[in-house]
Amino acid sequence: MKFISAKNVGLLVAAGLIASTGTAMAADTPAPTATKTHTPSPEIVAFKTAIAQYRTNHEAAINTFKTAIASAKATKEAAITAATTPEAKAAARTAFQSAVTAAKASRDAAVAALGTKPVRPTAPAK
Repeated sequence: MKFISAKNVGLLVAAGLIASTGTAMAADTPAPTATKTHTPSPEIVAFKTAIAQYRTNHEAAINTFKTAIASAKATKEAAITAATTPEAKAAARTAFQSAVTAAKASRDAAVAALGTKPVRPTAPAK
């Protein structure tokens, strides 16, 4: 009698597949455990609100500055294109520099008006 035959190999493969599939299906998944919900402290909630407001206002100040600079550049380019004399071109450049200086001052004043950036509260000692 021959031990390794096509019939025996087929039976061994089938038995292996059934055994591996059966154990995989029989495995129980653990039940979900109850999770604790964490409520942040009032200090953290206040900080998150304050930092969001600070970031929004800071971004608005920066965007206003960028818009002013873009407008000044467009005005300068139009004035230089329309200018026919070197004095007119120089006047356009001077006006641009003045606009940039004013935009910087406006941005700096807006950022200064925001005050200091909110600081995250420290964790209580354990």
